[in-house]
Amino acid sequence: MNNRAYETSPAQCSLWNRKRLRVEPDSRRVVVALTERALGESLVSLFDLKGFPSRYAPDVSSLKRSIGEWRPHAVFVDTRIGGCGNYALVRELRSRHDDDANRLVIAMSAFLPEEPLAHLKEAGYDGHCRRPCPVWQMTDILDAFFTTHPPR
Repeated sequence: MNNRAYETSPAQCSLWNRKRLRVEPDSRRVVVALTERALGESLVSLFDLKGFPSRYAPDVSSLKRSIGEWRPHAVFVDTRIGGCGNYALVRELRSRHDDDANRLVIAMSAFLPEEPLAHLKEAGYDGHCRRPCPVWQMTDILDAFFTTHPPR
């Protein structure tokens, strides 16, 4: 037995700001900012296959550059990236870009020690995926965000 949350638990993956954005399928842009290169590049490849053009950002400077130049609609951010304490990175990203109100920013937080969801919400994230997170849950978040029809 382990301490890991079960797969459909809100402790594993949740979205508290349910944003929606209508854009053409070929212009949907996603950035994955993750410290583990193999995992980040794999997620980018899988998102591309699912119809979400994606880029990988291995560090803070490439994340900032991608957001500034490419203007992604959704960003998955490893909370450990850049060693930024107290979620300063997401706060800075939220304050610097005028198109950020529509951008979906998802924290990819640690399994252990668990990061409190209240702290992630307060910092400015729209949701979180606890690492490791099933890719189907991540693509479900993107499908819901980029939906072209209202929920039933």
